[in-house]
Amino acid sequence: MEPAFRCGTRKAIDELSVELNLPNENWMQDWPIEVMVPSDIQIYIDHYDKLTDDDKKFVLMEGILDTTEYQPTEELFLKYWNIVRQILNRDFALHEYTIHTYACLDLKTDKECYKLTPCMQDIWTTKTTNR
Repeated sequence: MEPAFRCGTRKAIDELSVELNLPNENWMQDWPIEVMVPSDIQIYIDHYDKLTDDDKKFVLMEGILDTTEYQPTEELFLKYWNIVRQILNRDFALHEYTIHTYACLDLKTDKECYKLTPCMQDIWTTKTTNR
């Protein structure tokens, strides 16, 4: 079953842009993906761990996943995936919609998916089996 739609809030984006000193323009549709860079992933993970606001965690996780996806080496990808996986398992209810999206469960071919897709499918299956 597909989880309820969720997206980032303007307030969360505005606050995160200030906290992380990132550009923020009204025309940016996919803010975390447009401004976060893979080389700063640890900064984003460290900031996530300090947050108490679920909306900000939701937005920041979208950027963390994108920066994980685009790590320049397999070694770095695996290093950060192991950290992010723990966060997603812990905060599954908050990120359920994002996990479902990255899992690409409705697509027939892997060519339309992400590098993270098999990882997200594992989390989805583990967390939703026997619900």
